[in-house]
Amino acid sequence: MLGRIFSIAVIVGAAYWYWSGPYQARVNPSHEAQLEKNAENMRLCVRGIAYKAGATGMGSADGEESCAKKYNLYEKGGKWHSYDQTRQN
Repeated sequence: MLGRIFSIAVIVGAAYWYWSGPYQARVNPSHEAQLEKNAENMRLCVRGIAYKAGATGMGSADGEESCAKKYNLYEKGGKWHSYDQTRQN
């Protein structure tokens, strides 16, 4: 009986930890985390376009502009902000 209660408490505790920590961070990232993700997406996209242009001789003249359009981003203060999100603070 005590073992069963302990097992249930461990499962409930782990579920609460996951829901309040990693799940919430993924679903509702902080503004700074979102800016980092936007910067990473842009870096990878521009690098891919530059690679494609160099390897095949075909590609966009302005990779940054097409990547910003792809991810619906704009640059402000050296950081990539999303048109899709509003800052809550």
